[in-house]
Amino acid sequence: MAHSKRNTSLAFFTAHERSLLKTTWGSQSTRLSRDSFLPFASCALCLQPSRDPVACASHGDIFCRECIVSNLLAQRKELVRLENEDGRRRREAEENEGTRAEEERERSVREFERTMMGLEGKPVRKGSTSLKEAERRDPEARGVKRKFELDEEQMLQNAKDERAKARKAIDDENLAPKPSPTR
Repeated sequence: MAHSKRNTSLAFFTAHERSLLKTTWGSQSTRLSRDSFLPFASCALCLQPSRDPVACASHGDIFCRECIVSNLLAQRKELVRLENEDGRRRREAEENEGTRAEEERERSVREFERTMMGLEGKPVRKGSTSLKEAERRDPEARGVKRKFELDEEQMLQNAKDERAKARKAIDDENLAPKPSPTR
């Protein structure tokens, strides 16, 4: 069967689709009865006739004084809770970033020291405190020169550094005063 015979996404409604819409979305089936409306001066929160009514100046909504005060206090309490949670999350993220940066710096120093000693660039396991412990675990690694390897993270970091240098050069070029032509 050809594709066009199964195509059901027409730009217009068929008679069947139109009849389905009339039965479910027509104005007759969505009429609101008198029970759907609140009596005048009803509180928008408790839906009862308002006691000690207070009106919203911007929208004209009517509330009971007790209902609106308790609602505003609850909203404020929720906002304070969300702000505290956001602050705690930010502090944790900063602490994690700080520890991650410190670990990265320590790892790069260890790798640099191993590379300068001419050893293979295998990272030392966590928990070991010195290079001699690593050599005791793997005695064959001593004296083996490291082969040049460039992993994906290093390539991404190099590309990021190159882009930053290029942007800085372009910005410096744009900020430099243009020489005026002299005749």
